[in-house]
Order: sequence, then structure tokens, then C-alpha cells
Amino acid sequence: MSESDYPAFAHALAVGRTLDLDLPDSRVVQDAYAEAQAESSPWLFNHVVRSWLFGAKLARTRALTPDAELVAVAVLLHDIGLARDSVPDRRFEVVGADAGRAFALAHDMGERRAGTIWDAIALHTTASIGRHKGVDVACSGMGIGCDYGGFGYQELGDGDKEAILSAYPRLQMKEMMTTCLSNLARSQPATTRDNFIADFGTKYVQGYVRSSAVDLLHHAPFAE
Repeated sequence: MSESDYPAFAHALAVGRTLDLDLPDSRVVQDAYAEAQAESSPWLFNHVVRSWLFGAKLARTRALTPDAELVAVAVLLHDIGLARDSVPDRRFEVVGADAGRAFALAHDMGERRAGTIWDAIALHTTASIGRHKGVDVACSGMGIGCDYGGFGYQELGDGDKEAILSAYPRLQMKEMMTTCLSNLARSQPATTRDNFIADFGTKYVQGYVRSSAVDLLHHAPFAE
């Protein structure tokens, strides 16, 4: 896909109407869509847009009412940390969270909403915490989890699934994400040993060793 082949923002709004959703079309959401499009490979861009659409539909199905504009920005930018050059001492979620907060502040979203966007992006791989951080963070993680692992997918109608997947196809996402995260474990192991990327390192990167909380406790410099 060349840049001209990426679906326009109006295309996402049209899919939303097919899903009976009134998606936010403010300047900040348009710019977040454009930012993700400019920085992401096609498979990663389609993932973040599908995550937005899946999450919005699941929120409607579950009668949740998040700040739709905030959630759109957070989800569209949640993998910016994978799209950008890596930072040796920070997890990709933190790189993305910092970028999302800066984006929100530059668009006059205010400190509180920018802080919530930071939380939503930083916690999007830690659903067991994120879902307790408020409805906006929970709804951000909801769509991402649906597109990554199928969580909540069974709640959606076949027509809704087809509308999203045909508009923003997966483009071998399982293979591409595996390669992406394995490369991160290989090139920045220190940012991955205590989190979910360690699973990819252990399985796909020769010589990779994940951190052990048991060893950390028992090797601490105390007598007992």
C-alpha cells in the first residue's frame, strides 16, 4: 500500500455509520488518524483503526458512555511507540503514552484528558489494571484487546465484523505483529523482560531470558 492507498478519515466515519455509530469527527480525531497513518505501516495502521471501531461498537453494546473523542485519540495513537524509533530505556507503551499526551496538549485537550490518554496508552497491554482505571481507559483497552486477542469479538454481529474487517483488512497481522515484537525483544531486551513481550522473546529469540520475580526476591541483598 502506498500512502495514497490508505483509507481516508471519511472512510472510517462511513464504516461507523454502517455500524450505527456516530463517531467523533473533530479536528483532533482527524489529526490523530492522520498521525497514525503517517507513521505506521499499513498492517499497524489498520490495527489501530479496527481497534477504534471494535471498541466503539463494544462500548455501545455494553451501554458504556466514555469520552468518545478522548478514546478515539488514545486508540488511534496507542501503537505509535511501535511505529517510531525505539528508545533503549523505555517500553514502547511509555514511548507511545508520552507521544499521545504531547499530542493531546498540543491540541488543547487539557491536562486531565491528556493524562487519561497517557494512562490509556501506557496500560493498553495490561488490561487487568487498565479496566479499573475509569471508563475511558477501560474502553480504550476494550477495542485493542478485541483486535489483538478476540476479547469480546463474540458479542458483535456478523455484519459488523465484516464491515470492519473488509474496510480495514488484517494484512497478516498475526505474522507481522509477531515479527515486530520479537524484533523488539531482540533489539531492546531490557524493556521487555518483565512484560508480555518476554513471551515473544522466549519463543522466537535465541538466547533470550526473561526476568524472574522469584529470583528478584531471593537474590535481594537481605539476610531473610
